[in-house]
Amino acid sequence: MIGIPDLLKQHSTPHKIDFKVEVPCPMKNRFQAAFDQFERDHLMATGERFYSFVPNACGEHVDGTGTIRDLAAMTDPDQLPDICIDFASGPFGSPAMVDRFVSKGVFDKVIDVSNTPFLIAADRFTDSYGAYNILALNPEVMLVDTRALNGRPAPHSFEDILDPMWESSVCLPDNHQTIGTRLPTAVWQRFGEDGLAALERNACTAMNGPTVARSAGHGTPQAAVYMIPWVFARGAARPGRVDLVWPEDGANCNPVILMVKRDRAEKNNALLDFVLSDTMAQVFADNQIPSTRPGTDNGMPEGAKVRWLGWDHVLSGIQPTLDAEFGLRFARFHHQNSC
Repeated sequence: MIGIPDLLKQHSTPHKIDFKVEVPCPMKNRFQAAFDQFERDHLMATGERFYSFVPNACGEHVDGTGTIRDLAAMTDPDQLPDICIDFASGPFGSPAMVDRFVSKGVFDKVIDVSNTPFLIAADRFTDSYGAYNILALNPEVMLVDTRALNGRPAPHSFEDILDPMWESSVCLPDNHQTIGTRLPTAVWQRFGEDGLAALERNACTAMNGPTVARSAGHGTPQAAVYMIPWVFARGAARPGRVDLVWPEDGANCNPVILMVKRDRAEKNNALLDFVLSDTMAQVFADNQIPSTRPGTDNGMPEGAKVRWLGWDHVLSGIQPTLDAEFGLRFARFHHQNSC
């Protein structure tokens, strides 16, 4: 006797994914809503459907071997979605991905950020392969709890938090499972071992963005300075009590990248146009993830700048080694926390 699941399996046709998306958690549902509207309009106009993986909530779909998120396991360009949105720190920058696909010219350059005015060292955001497109940036700023300053002047720059006056006063950014390593990496790149030693001396705890947003300014101060993504800091700031400070020497960021296959299906050009549209740029901007699309109102403070480790660093393959080293070195500041 054949069961219903078997019948469904027999009559279902597997489809190659056209569009795969990973964006910062706070904007997932809004991204999904914009994409759903585009899909409905496109279907009505053309009768064409897209097969997509667009999570709309934190933690939706489990990561793991064999899932659609397991890009590192793909060995043939035909297995890759035609269009992907992901993080520069994600799988597309891995040595395996570069060797199999990036260096073979699989991806298309569709965004030029060389004249984006708020980027420090714009050349760092342009890769030598012409494969990676910087769609938006997730910048990290400072929240300053004025009750914990104790006569100290508030920091104004990224470099300021390395001053000895901030000993045991800085909250490091954290992931849900491990200590965040982007901040120590940025310190190491700019200030070397002396900078790392200063950061280690000045750190007192580590929290992820949602935890900082809930706790900064409430109860007993856990830190004087919190390093936190702008998307969380903007809502948590309360001028005079918890001040948002955009570092004068540039906010470190984790770019959101767009990967576009050169041999994509023709129908997916409409999807690409949507991803590059004013509508999509504003979805990023409205969620404090500044878009690189010219003319977008990102709502950034006047004169605000963003800096990054750069493609040379990411594609060197050194980051996994640094993750392991800095993960151990700063592990004592990590606490289990979640959204």
